[in-house]
Amino acid sequence: MQQSSALLKNISLCVLCAEKLPNPPKPVVRFDEHSKIMIIGQAPGRKVHNLGIPWMDASGKELRRWLNISEDEFYNTENFALVPMGFCF
Repeated sequence: MQQSSALLKNISLCVLCAEKLPNPPKPVVRFDEHSKIMIIGQAPGRKVHNLGIPWMDASGKELRRWLNISEDEFYNTENFALVPMGFCF
């Protein structure tokens, strides 16, 4: 758990792309070392960026419907790691 916490902290502090983005960097990622499935998405939309919760929009609702799982199951990091393709958003 200590390694994943350190990695999450490093990701959250990254500002490499800050000058090139329309919004301040706010990586939206959730995982731990026990995650069984990793879902990698594209850059989050404005709603997700503002909320800071991955897939908390219409696309996430549709994805959970396709997977036939509840929000609680989806956001349990022992079940799913939720990672964007880039951490700049």
